Amino acid sequence: MGNELWRNRWLSCINELTSLNLQRQSWFDKRNSNPHWSFVEFMCSYFDDLGIDNNYEYQLKQGWITRTELDTVSTWHQLLDKYDSSKKDDYDVEAILSDKNWLVIIEEGEKAKNELSKIISDEEKLILLEEIDYQQYL
Repeated sequence: MGNELWRNRWLSCINELTSLNLQRQSWFDKRNSNPHWSFVEFMCSYFDDLGIDNNYEYQLKQGWITRTELDTVSTWHQLLDKYDSSKKDDYDVEAILSDKNWLVIIEEGEKAKNELSKIISDEEKLILLEEIDYQQYL
């Protein structure tokens, strides 16, 4: 995956994982048959698909992310990495969305997203701050 593609996916994942409204809409939608629009896939898209299992070590070395960008998302990333669903059931979205720990992650993610939006290009801001209409993918 090249730099631009990786960054676009990274910003999109951050957007999805910090939007409580999107999560409520897509995770509870019974018409949703696209597995991407689920808690499990949001987490897999971020951690697995982006290959950030070593806390962005590879991406930092490749110049895909700057130290400032990493510092901006670091606290949120660490909280997200340590999150376990309250009932140990990653498919119980009602429990996740009412979990105070998840809500703290969302809040911290919003702060990180706002700070990140101040240091990235206008083009990248569009991806990070986009109001995602998941229904177009159903």
